[in-house]
Amino acid sequence: MAACPTYIIRRDATLVFRRRVPSVARNFYTKTFFCFSLRTHFLSEARRRAAVAARFTDDLIGLIEMCGADMLDERQLDRMVDDLMRFEVAATEALRETCAPRGPEAVAAAVRLHEATRETMRAALVYNDYEAVSTPLSRTLGRLGLPVERGSDDWLRAARRAARALIEVADENIHREQGIYRTDTRLSSGITCAPSQVGHGFQKAETYGLPPAPQPSSGFVQGPGSESIKAVQSDHGSARHAPPQESVAKPSAPRTQPEMKPGRGAADTRDARDTTGQAIMPSHGANTAPVGPLPVPDAPPRAEKRFSEWFDSAVDRKREENPGWDTNNLSNWRSTKKLFIEAHGDRPMSYYTKDKLLEFRALLSAMPKNHHKSSDSPELYAIIDEVEAEEARNIIIAENEISEHGLNRGDAEQRLARAKIARVRVATVYRHMHVIQFIFRNAADHGAAPTNAMKGIIWTTKQFEKLKAEEKDMRRLPWGDKLADLLSTTAFHAPVPSGAKVHDVFWPTLMAAHSGLREEEVLQLRTEDFDTIKRIPILRVQCGEGQHIKSGIRYRIVPIHENLIELGLLTHVEDCRRRGQEWLFPGIDRCAAKGRLSGTFTKTFGHYRIKEGIYDPRRDFHSLRTHFNVELKRAKCPLDIRKRLLGHKLRDVTEDHYDPEGSPIEDYKQWVDGLEIDISKVRSPYRDRIDRHSGENIVVLATQA
Repeated sequence: MAACPTYIIRRDATLVFRRRVPSVARNFYTKTFFCFSLRTHFLSEARRRAAVAARFTDDLIGLIEMCGADMLDERQLDRMVDDLMRFEVAATEALRETCAPRGPEAVAAAVRLHEATRETMRAALVYNDYEAVSTPLSRTLGRLGLPVERGSDDWLRAARRAARALIEVADENIHREQGIYRTDTRLSSGITCAPSQVGHGFQKAETYGLPPAPQPSSGFVQGPGSESIKAVQSDHGSARHAPPQESVAKPSAPRTQPEMKPGRGAADTRDARDTTGQAIMPSHGANTAPVGPLPVPDAPPRAEKRFSEWFDSAVDRKREENPGWDTNNLSNWRSTKKLFIEAHGDRPMSYYTKDKLLEFRALLSAMPKNHHKSSDSPELYAIIDEVEAEEARNIIIAENEISEHGLNRGDAEQRLARAKIARVRVATVYRHMHVIQFIFRNAADHGAAPTNAMKGIIWTTKQFEKLKAEEKDMRRLPWGDKLADLLSTTAFHAPVPSGAKVHDVFWPTLMAAHSGLREEEVLQLRTEDFDTIKRIPILRVQCGEGQHIKSGIRYRIVPIHENLIELGLLTHVEDCRRRGQEWLFPGIDRCAAKGRLSGTFTKTFGHYRIKEGIYDPRRDFHSLRTHFNVELKRAKCPLDIRKRLLGHKLRDVTEDHYDPEGSPIEDYKQWVDGLEIDISKVRSPYRDRIDRHSGENIVVLATQA
């Protein structure tokens, strides 16, 4: 599919405007993309509407940058709130840990202290008077290194969130004073991880009316270091040697609220917040009313498994179904995992809604073809942003050239086409989405995701075929007449000095063109794989240690073409044996991803074609195998002989079971030698010692040497 214009993507049959929200605007826009339908199916009209939308978003982003770009963003505020809560809860817990045994009166006094703190914070929220929050807030901002001027808009936003957070801290401390720890701090120390427990002990469930307005002198602050709890801290210091004395900080004004109905707790209205890494603690105490028996808290909930864990589970399942699955599929799956986590993070499966899955599909379609080709590649969003910006610049330059030179319609379209950057192909997007579908289905089998999570996300077969029909056909072509151009390049016609090594592409290219071997099959040949049958030189393609056959027949025999013998292939095999060299091409390294020789050689062959000026993306090394098959077919070679030479499965019962050996070796030799390839321009590395072995057993020769 041709690359869409900047900011335009296709979702099914609809064209959509999609632009990433820049970092400067993320403080004010919760989503990561401006995304809306252009309400048209025509690309020309979509370009016009997208241009209007682009100008509007440009103005909006510029206005934000000019008026409020320096404000604290949501991530900074969340970090501030989390740090404040962790610190305040941890400090109070530390006091409980060092406190001597205390009576019911001390526990009740400590609970009243936290209730007073809660009422003070509620009053701050109601009357927008944040004096009581200033001390812990300033301390937290200082710890985080966030310079915020007191009284500024950022300070007011942070103060209000701090007051809300301290209400949650007070509620948590009330539970902990009664021994109710709603989550195990050693496993997951979040304040709001477990459901709220109400009605325990003497914690009062109250209906909250309007709290009294704060007095100018009142400034109760929760947390260590605050003036309002110094007396309580001193009580803890002396409690190891004497019974605690009453020392309870009073709220700013007496509470007059009526009690609420049982069954409602303060935690019911708190915001959900990720508080990973929080510590937790008990509180101060003073003598007061007795306390009844405290109930045992409920067990903490189990944490929901994240996407990466379900990915590992799906991989294990694939390995059970197919023991050799890792070799050809694991690296592709890992690339899908990397892209998905870059797009939406590693979260529980319930987080990934249909909108997020649709967004991931759109991201895949917007990626450039050569994404993540190096280990230091930027993240997914940065790659797409850079490509869209580069493509926009290219199109502007192209439009200027078209206007300046007055190009005709054909030249103008060609110039605009060159300005666009190739994106990921439909088949690649489809493959990534199939991986995501399998992971979600595996999670659905365990009740962790809906069974139809990918319904409407992954394309149907009809949609897939339609999208493929709209993009440029990139099916592999045989080399055909272009093979002569390949064999006329430097590696094949340049003279080789005596004792010098031939180019890495020399023998593998010639062998693939004359025998139809796959790239890996050529590169993994050993000297022991060469032999003779009825005095006909042959090579064996087989599995073994360090050898792999993709599929089809696991073992086959291919006669060696007369051209290869004339160029000195058998002499090269003998030289390797004399040197005690087991592998035919020992200088080619295996790739790190799959441990295959072809992973490294593919790059060598590609760079060589580019350097020689004969690069064609539709004619690669595997096209030599395609060329071998096409030429045999045009020569009327029987299908069963072609299949046996190429190593394809024989799906005919008569051939597979009743004639497992196939035709005589002489027939195979005749068809292979009948393949006409011009090697007149190919210079043999053994030109000075041409030695024909077509009638000799090379194994015997090697032994005599």
